[in-house]
This record gives sequence, structure tokens and C-alpha cells, in this order.
Amino acid sequence: KDGEYGTLVVDGLPALGAERQYQLWLIRGDRRTSGGVFSVSAEGYGALLISSPNPLSSYPSFGITIEPAGGSPSPTGEKVLGGSL
Repeated sequence: KDGEYGTLVVDGLPALGAERQYQLWLIRGDRRTSGGVFSVSAEGYGALLISSPNPLSSYPSFGITIEPAGGSPSPTGEKVLGGSL
């Protein structure tokens, strides 16, 4: 109801080794806010419960990068997905 929670579901992403995870970035202007980190199954399927400090509608776009396991404070890895919210 407050717009601060959502769910991301992905399919077809390559599985990563244990030392890497995907990280969701909520983008507003030049600021990136982590929406969480997730892994995918061997088949490339994964889901993430997104928790945001602001309503998700306040972020016009998103990106997903490959980061070290546990995530990074800001994007450091290759961007693999992105789009508008």
C-alpha cells in the first residue's frame, strides 16, 4: 500500500558462481539505491522481495548488475538488465 515493497522475478539469467550475485539498483537521476541482491537457479530463475526507503514509484528506472556476493554499496559490475519502472 505504501509503495515501498515489490517483487522482482527474472528468468533466463546465467547462474553465477558462489562469489557473485545479481544486485538490483533503483535509479533516480544520478543516484543508485540498492533494492537487494539475489541469485538464480541453474535454470536462470530467481525472485527478490524489494524493500525500498522511498516509494518505488519515485524511481523512474532500474538496473541489475553482477556484484560480489552480498552486494556492493554502489554499482561496480557489468549491467545485465535495465528498464523503466
